[in-house]
Amino acid sequence: MLWLWLILIVPGVVCAYYFFLRPVLHAIPALKSFYDEADTFWGKVWALMGRSVTVLWGLFLTGIGTVFQWLDPIATALGDPDLKAQVMEALKDNPQYLAYVMMGISAITIAARLRSVGKT
Repeated sequence: MLWLWLILIVPGVVCAYYFFLRPVLHAIPALKSFYDEADTFWGKVWALMGRSVTVLWGLFLTGIGTVFQWLDPIATALGDPDLKAQVMEALKDNPQYLAYVMMGISAITIAARLRSVGKT
């Protein structure tokens, strides 16, 4: 029943935003520069991040962490209740993979931060 409501309500909310709320927001002088800079979806995302790769990278890592937190419930719903244990077993047998991932995350974070520092 909940899915039926979502299927019926979400398209209406999206249409109301594009046809009614969006033109009103474009007309507000305080938001005009934001909408001039960020008229596309990805432009809005970039503007909301403060045009900072570091913030974008941090939110990406937060999303990955959230997915791993919900890995067991999602796997149980899909029919594999022991997926997290399988991932942990694979990492236990090959710990260098976890080290490579951490080094990659560290390198990208340092590069993003140095890019931000270099701009100022």
